[in-house]
Amino acid sequence: MRWPIPLLVSCLVGLPACELLETKIDPDLAGGLVESLLTSEGLKVSSVECPKGIKAVADATFECTAKVDETEVHFDMKVIDNKGTVVATPRDHTLVVKKVEPEIAADLKSKGHDVDKIDCHGDVWVAVKGAKVSCDVTDEAGAEYLWSAEFTDDDGTHSHSIAAK
Repeated sequence: MRWPIPLLVSCLVGLPACELLETKIDPDLAGGLVESLLTSEGLKVSSVECPKGIKAVADATFECTAKVDETEVHFDMKVIDNKGTVVATPRDHTLVVKKVEPEIAADLKSKGHDVDKIDCHGDVWVAVKGAKVSCDVTDEAGAEYLWSAEFTDDDGTHSHSIAAK
């Protein structure tokens, strides 16, 4: 490989031109990894933001933020080699609402009714101790209920109830 003399001289004396030769993390590829992880859970991602200019150095870390509906889901990203390979780990414990719907239906069933419709106003919840979430529930006869839950820890454990509106 032939290097242009000015670039080679700049690199040898440590000027910023050397950064042009460093491998950087592609923020679009990192964002694609985050999106594919969320999509595999059945979620529709509206955006993912990852920082630019992260050097591909083993053990470097950064954060990407995805939006599902209006909920932000944060991912810790770790570079595992100098080629730019990254691993994404959700920083927040999330609950996919569709996976909670059987619990909601069971709560209504315990009151002697079958679910006709559940509307939780979004597809994902971020579990933070003390956070409250709710869903509007309609039974087979058209009666309306409010299912509500409060997270008791940051891992998704929650207390919940259902009451007629």
